[in-house]
Order: sequence, then structure tokens, then C-alpha cells
Amino acid sequence: MKKFIASAVAAATAFTATVPTTHAATLTPTDQNQCRVTLNDAERGPAWQAERIAKTLTHGMYAVAVAEAFEATFEGLKPLGDDHLTQPAITTAQEIRLANDEPGARPDYNAARAATKAKLAKLGLVYTDADFYLDMKEGAQIPLSPAGTSLKGSAGWYIGIDGSVPKANDLGPDYEFGRTGANTARFLNHMPDWKRSAFASNMSATYFAQAFDALESGFHYPLMQAQKCNEGTTHVIFPMQNVDLPTPPALANTLPGNPADPAPTPTDPSNPDPDTPAPERPATVDAKLAEVIGIIAAVLTALGALFALLKTAGFNVPDLPKIPGLNK
Repeated sequence: MKKFIASAVAAATAFTATVPTTHAATLTPTDQNQCRVTLNDAERGPAWQAERIAKTLTHGMYAVAVAEAFEATFEGLKPLGDDHLTQPAITTAQEIRLANDEPGARPDYNAARAATKAKLAKLGLVYTDADFYLDMKEGAQIPLSPAGTSLKGSAGWYIGIDGSVPKANDLGPDYEFGRTGANTARFLNHMPDWKRSAFASNMSATYFAQAFDALESGFHYPLMQAQKCNEGTTHVIFPMQNVDLPTPPALANTLPGNPADPAPTPTDPSNPDPDTPAPERPATVDAKLAEVIGIIAAVLTALGALFALLKTAGFNVPDLPKIPGLNK
């Protein structure tokens, strides 16, 4: 895998060096010894779409995705997780987190969590893996808390690319770009490889992973290259095509006994321009027919007035033909 990635990077570097500059973003050195990116028209739309996508990649959205991946991997896990959230000690701690963004752990919370972990162990979910699930299950219940609405990881790198200094760092030799499922599965230390692979696959199917993978695959390498204007790089190619993603799931706080906090209706971040007005819907046949009849009636009325004026002046003008429903 590492050799494949290295080959791909080398090929991309060669392609960047030979591409016509009219089809690439321009890099401009700044006074702070950094590089400013100016996209061309073809790159600007996909960059704006990337920004809309990135803004959906919050800690709350991540918690929802990870909890779903766990529950798709371990049969019978979801009922135990749902029951865990209804325990009074857990509910109280969640209310504290929602109000003050503090952990809120107390002895009764710790005892309730330990009791749930004993149940999870019977499914094969143990130790820090069980803690990871419960952390995400609880986070998915209050995704609109202050912590939940903050951006996750490197999502902020893909916001405001055009005209800005790129934000991107090396994520390490073991990080696999465009494979959020595999990268998340590395946090799991107490399950067999086949189970970890199943988790990675289930995580990859979530909206969060699909969106993050699309951003990393398309934008991370150009952002890294865009930091090299002081090494002689003057142009870098950014994506020129929008990506097709599902609409992000709506997030809401779901504490027992409390109404869910209203969340804005999620927009489709794959829409290249959500601010563009929707095209006018075509009129029905009846409406079009009525419009045509109205125009004909107006023409006949004007002709009638003209013929009447000509008759008054002494001209021999025939009467207009009678058309049912139009002549008056």
C-alpha cells in the first residue's frame, strides 16, 4: 500500500509539473513566507462544495457514524447501547455535558457505565473498544452540544481554500488518505482482525466517512503541494469536478424527557451551488392554454377597436368572425 501511494504521489508530481498553467491554481508568496492560493474558474466550484462538505464533519457527526459502525458490526449491540442512554446516572451526566460541555462523570455514572460494559463484554466488545463505543454512543445523543458542533480533525483544512494560505500537515506514514474506515479501525485494540475489518467496512459506508474520504482524496495532496511556492512551485492542480455524496443525516439532541433541539434541515453538500434559485416549474397544460386564450382575446379586442374606428371613418370593413368564449 505504501509503495502504491508513493508511486501515485510521484505520478501526480510529474503531472503537476507539466500541466498547462491555465488549468491550475496560481501560488503567490506572501510577506510571511507562505503561499497564497488563487483558484481558476473550473476549480472554484468544487472548492466551494468542499467547504460545504467540511462544515458537516463535526464531532457530533463523527460520533453518529462510529456508533452506527459498531452497531452494524456487533449483532445485538444497539439495544444495549440504547438502554445505556436511559439510565438515570447517564442521563444526568449527559444533561451536564449538554449544558456546560463538561464531562460530568460521577461515581454513579462510572458504576452505570461499568454495568453496561459487563453486558457488552458478552458480545465480545471489551476494554477500550467498549469505552470507544460508549463515548461515541453518548456523543451521538447530544451532537449539537458545544463540543459536538466543533469540526472534527482536519476538516477545517478544506474551508476557504481560494485566496487563502493552505492549511494541511503531514498526518504520518501510517495514515491512509481516503480511507476513514481503516483509519478509525486502528483505534480498536481488542478484537480479531476480521472483526476490525468488518468495522472498517461499516464505517466506510457512513456519510461521515464518504464525505471525509472525498475531501482527502481530492484536496489533501494539492494543499500540501500549494505550500511549496518558495521552493519554485508556481501552480498546482485542484479538483475541477464536484463529488456526488448522499445528503448528510439530520442531527438532533435526544435526551430522554426533553424535546429534540431543532436542527437546520441538512442541505446536500454535493449540490454545486445551493444558493442558485430552483428553476421555474413548467406550467400545467390548463395554465398554458389559459395563457394562450388570454393572448388571443386581447388581440381580438384590439382588432375590434381598430375595425370600429375604421367604420366610423367611412371604410367598408367586415365584421370580425364570432369565436365562442372570446368575442364579447
